[in-house]
Amino acid sequence: MLGGCAGSALAPAMRDLALVQTREGAVRGERIGESVRFLGIPFAAPPIGALRFKAPQRPAERQGIFAADQFAPSPMQKPLSQRYYGPGPLPLSEDCLALNIWRPTAPGPHPVYVWIHGGGNVAGSSRMPVFDGSRMAREGIVCVTISYRVGALGFLDVSPILGTDYAGSGNNGMLDIVAALRWVRENIDGFGGDPGAVTVGGQSAGAKNVCTLLAMPGARGLFRAAIVQSGGAETINDAAASAMLTDGMARALGTDAVSRLAALPAAAILAAQNEVIGQWPRKYPFRPVVDGVHLPSAPIDVLRHGTGAPVPVMIGTTREENAFFGPSEAGDGTVAQSDLANMDIAAFAPVYARYPALFPEMSATDLRYRAITAEEYGIPTIHAADAHGARSPVWRYRLDLPRREAPHAGYAVHGSELPLVWDKLDDPLSAPLGPDGAEGQALSEIMHAHWAAFIRSGQPMTDWTRYDPAARDTMLFDAQSRMVNDPDASERQLWVGADFDFG
Repeated sequence: MLGGCAGSALAPAMRDLALVQTREGAVRGERIGESVRFLGIPFAAPPIGALRFKAPQRPAERQGIFAADQFAPSPMQKPLSQRYYGPGPLPLSEDCLALNIWRPTAPGPHPVYVWIHGGGNVAGSSRMPVFDGSRMAREGIVCVTISYRVGALGFLDVSPILGTDYAGSGNNGMLDIVAALRWVRENIDGFGGDPGAVTVGGQSAGAKNVCTLLAMPGARGLFRAAIVQSGGAETINDAAASAMLTDGMARALGTDAVSRLAALPAAAILAAQNEVIGQWPRKYPFRPVVDGVHLPSAPIDVLRHGTGAPVPVMIGTTREENAFFGPSEAGDGTVAQSDLANMDIAAFAPVYARYPALFPEMSATDLRYRAITAEEYGIPTIHAADAHGARSPVWRYRLDLPRREAPHAGYAVHGSELPLVWDKLDDPLSAPLGPDGAEGQALSEIMHAHWAAFIRSGQPMTDWTRYDPAARDTMLFDAQSRMVNDPDASERQLWVGADFDFG
């Protein structure tokens, strides 16, 4: 018995940590410093040919050893700026359902962090340098970054066009995420991970998708905690909005193309998708769909009814999220319907009209940033924290530390927490996203430590007080981070009774 224990303790150190047997076959990664990295491992069959617009299928078993030494292509999307993605164009393909793993070299089992990238559910990539999981692995965490179908290929209900065999296709992007989580549950122990200690996290659309996971029956039990960075539980499509989106795509494609939708070149679908986005009255038309099958009702309603996944949640925003997207075309405080994600302009206008009196020192542009930030991220985050926090542990934050230098000097913008929590301020491709200088580096050490603690245990470090929906305890991350009760109280009052709707 003693000999058996000794043998099992020695086995992880003796075996080749870069060679792992998965259910589909062996994969080989490479050692990078204090971690072992595996790139581009398929977690589902390629969603091409007859599987386009279908729910993800299990990947086929492989013969030989899969060389996990390069990122898989990113999902089909409009070409992105190379600013934060590295040199050269971003490789794109419908065959994109793959994940990347960084594991510690020390024996496990280790907690696991599964990351969902943002991009408005029409763009983004798991290969952004800021999502380098080696820093998490250094902290004793197995880090997994995943890909999923975006745009029409991931969030368009094509069943009115292609028939009932495609029911639920409006949630294919979400089903891809669930399939990745299931793959992790089945295989992560081979990478030193604990399948019972999975935290799922995301930013922007990725964070909104995390909120959707909290409401999806098919995701129940696949993670024990969740991190929501600049998200909310209200950016979804109800049945009516989903039907309008399908009709809009059909018109953009034209009658002949619609009849060949399952076999059209992806470029034609992307062209129609971009046309629809340009005409759609709100930001982000491609969203999870309340279809009564995969998503029974809006995630915010699920949370309010107390039927969401009962897991600890860390949730928060940055102070001036929407400054990332720049001023209005006129350079003033004008807000158009297309600037809004979660409500009709007629419902937004009376709230916005009260902002100058509350913030008399702000310029028109800054008032616009503040109000749109509240509409898309701030108030939905409070709604989600209040609803989920009534029954499960929640920790809320707001990042207030701005950049000192361009881009976005003077603002804490959308995505500026990313290089802080991923400990990537030393990377020239990642650092411009977030706060700079000695204050930025000091805050990165604090925030990274809180995230790592939460991933390990389901709660951050002890100086961060659990959220109480009555007091709205919030950690303000700044040059001097501190806990504050209801820091948005006056602004939040402007939104009481405002009509946040779906679609």
